[in-house]
Amino acid sequence: MNRTRDEILRSVQGGEPVRGQDCTGFDFAGGDLSGAIYEQCDFSGANLERADLTDSQFLDCTFTRTALNRCIAQGTLFIESRFERTAMADTALSNVTWMKCKVDGLALVRCKLDFLNFADCEIDRLLIEDSQVEKLTLATCRTAKISFARSTLERTVLLECDLRKADFRGTSFNTVVMAKSLLAGQSFANQSLTNVQFIGADLTDCDFSGAQLKQVNFQESLATGANFRNAHGPCALFVDAQINGGAFEGAMLRQALFNGAQANGCRFDGADLYQTNWTRASLPRSSLRDCELTYADFSYAVLHEADLQGSTLYRAKLHQVSDRGTRFSDRGRALESDPELLAAERWQPPA
Repeated sequence: MNRTRDEILRSVQGGEPVRGQDCTGFDFAGGDLSGAIYEQCDFSGANLERADLTDSQFLDCTFTRTALNRCIAQGTLFIESRFERTAMADTALSNVTWMKCKVDGLALVRCKLDFLNFADCEIDRLLIEDSQVEKLTLATCRTAKISFARSTLERTVLLECDLRKADFRGTSFNTVVMAKSLLAGQSFANQSLTNVQFIGADLTDCDFSGAQLKQVNFQESLATGANFRNAHGPCALFVDAQINGGAFEGAMLRQALFNGAQANGCRFDGADLYQTNWTRASLPRSSLRDCELTYADFSYAVLHEADLQGSTLYRAKLHQVSDRGTRFSDRGRALESDPELLAAERWQPPA
């Protein structure tokens, strides 16, 4: 039997679970709904603004056009629930979890979000805009459109998510993991990214031009055709990354690591590549004209038909480099293959 609003509130105060209730259009504004279990309840069109949802659990519930603005949500759990065109704006959320939920319109706008988890959810539309976000996790979620516009992301994990349609305009990143996520075609131009991990991510044709990249890791990423023109990324990691056809003209990448990177046909003209490491990298037909390559290490790198004319190669290591058709203008100051080092590398213990 369906109960009235007041009966539901009395049940909650008495510690009773609320099951199978149609709460469509109910006005719970400012009400105490904390510490309760709600199972298979429909809150469509209900008003839960300023309601206290602390430590409550919502199992298989429906929130369609539900007003949750300025609600109190700490330790709240949503499991296998549905959200459609629901607003949760101007709210401080802490330790809130969505698990196996379907989200087709949830607006977390102008919020302060601390320790939020979306796990195994189907997300068609999620807005996290103009918000301060700390410790947010999206793990193995099926995602369509997500907006982080003008938000600050700190200690955030977006793991194995499809973020190709995500809106990152005006977003600030500090300690963010986007490992193995799909980001092809995204733009981070002129944005600030600090301690961001793109390990194994798809960054095909992404735009990082003019970006501030501090301690950013692109290891094993697919970044074919990516644009890093005039980016500022000292000590960036491109280890084993595929950056074929990438544009790095004018970038400042001092002490960056490109070990094992695939960089066919890349353009680095005018880049600051001081003390970079290219050990076993492949750079055939790449252009590195007028670069700063002092102390760079190209040991065992493939430089077939690459153009390094006008680049400074003072004490750059060319140990066992493959350089068929490579064009140099400062090779005389570089360090060629070291016979003693080569002998040591090839040494085998007696049989």
